[in-house]
Amino acid sequence: MTALRAVVRFGEHQPLGDGVVPVVEAHLYGDGLARFVAFRVTDGPELERVPGAYAADFDADPAYPVTDLLLAFPEARGLSSVGQRLDTLSTKAEANYGQSFEAMVLTTDVEWGSDGYGRLFEGRSQLEAHPFDGVAAVTLLPGVSERRREGLRANLDRLDGTTAVYTADSD
Repeated sequence: MTALRAVVRFGEHQPLGDGVVPVVEAHLYGDGLARFVAFRVTDGPELERVPGAYAADFDADPAYPVTDLLLAFPEARGLSSVGQRLDTLSTKAEANYGQSFEAMVLTTDVEWGSDGYGRLFEGRSQLEAHPFDGVAAVTLLPGVSERRREGLRANLDRLDGTTAVYTADSD
């Protein structure tokens, strides 16, 4: 069984105080070949599993693990000031290449030169160039590699909005 190494949450600001009211959550599992498993947060709250998994390329310069997860979910990208533009790009990708941003991130391997990569890259650029009005929070758990820690932190630094990194002690 692989271990949970990090949790990424996207949501809205709490009405009072700090924190996040999550709309989407992604769990990073694994040691060697790590994968994010994503969930929509429904009323209750309950986690509704989203099919597929995302293997972020933490060796890329820069790495886009948080940005790609944001792009995958209309509920999360709608928290950006360019949410409508991102929805349009996702719809165009689906019309032209048969896969939305959710499918590109969670069910296919979209890399440089592949169908739809241009739309995904444009979405990344738009999301990181405009304010994110929601909250993006990452909880780093014991055992997450330094490379993944740095990739998640660096990606959060590129978002223009409220971000937080929490670490859990190994004790």
